[in-house]
Amino acid sequence: MPILGKLGIGIIGCGGIAGVHAKGLNRIPDVKLEGFADIVQERAKAFSNQYGGRTYTDWHQMLDKEKLDIVYICLPPFAHEDEVPVAAEKGINIFIEKPIALNMKLAGGMVKAVEKYDVKSQVGYCCRFGAGIEKAKNLIQSGEAGDLGLAVGWYWCNFLGGPWWRDKEKSGGQIVEQSTHLYDVFRYLCGDVETVYGHMNKKFWTDVSDLTIEDVSSSTLNFKSGAVGAIVATTWGVPNQWWLRWLIATKGYTLESSGSNNLTYHTTEAPVKTHMISEDRDVYLLEAKDLIQAVMKDKETRISIEEGAKTLELTLATRKSMESGQPVRLPLE
Repeated sequence: MPILGKLGIGIIGCGGIAGVHAKGLNRIPDVKLEGFADIVQERAKAFSNQYGGRTYTDWHQMLDKEKLDIVYICLPPFAHEDEVPVAAEKGINIFIEKPIALNMKLAGGMVKAVEKYDVKSQVGYCCRFGAGIEKAKNLIQSGEAGDLGLAVGWYWCNFLGGPWWRDKEKSGGQIVEQSTHLYDVFRYLCGDVETVYGHMNKKFWTDVSDLTIEDVSSSTLNFKSGAVGAIVATTWGVPNQWWLRWLIATKGYTLESSGSNNLTYHTTEAPVKTHMISEDRDVYLLEAKDLIQAVMKDKETRISIEEGAKTLELTLATRKSMESGQPVRLPLE
């Protein structure tokens, strides 16, 4: 990074999630938004008008012309191509939204490029920065919670999405694009998965002709540690509510979360003691600060692109099992 001045940041893809990131980045004194690229010029101009910086309809030109330290890749998953390798080769550190790809070949190329050119990377699994999940991680990782045996989670929302999101070929479906957050939380807290077996169906949005994704799903997970788990998801939940909820049974505690910033944990021995954690954290801002600190101080990020690839692999394996009706072992071949 430059000794003097601010880290230059460019954004590829100026949709809704890019707006969330730009708003947070604009609050951080150590950075400056230098450029915005979108195939729809008006979208890029709207960002430029609000935050300054130049606009591009070709992100290659932005990476060539701007002095960038970090690039934010905020494209829908079907649009991910060679942004990561091109940026990495130029020595530009990378933030990329989840899922990082729709297949492991592309994801593997991203991981190799980041490793080859030794740049920092962060994937947008922002729930890892929630106060509740952070506390649960500390309890488990420190050994205080004891052996982990069972994890059960729900990802429920009432969400139809736009045309690309409804198309499994473009989004990967709810599991790959949306409830991937919960699959990532379980990987983060419980470790890697050995086998997965699942079911899915389209039961509710049956009158939407262009919807090819599942709207209900369930999966069972066998973790390498010997723990077992289950995740259920639907896009037909309570309107205007997003439920990312889970329970984890460990030797010492029963952990319960109703959102990434909340955790209640009960001792498993009488007399029962109950502890509660609840904070109003901006997890998007925290993941940005984590990447910026990693760049400035040459540290590792919490969610490297390798971690993003592993969670992608888990969700792809889950979808494969649901489509084939057979258990799937990881890693995928």
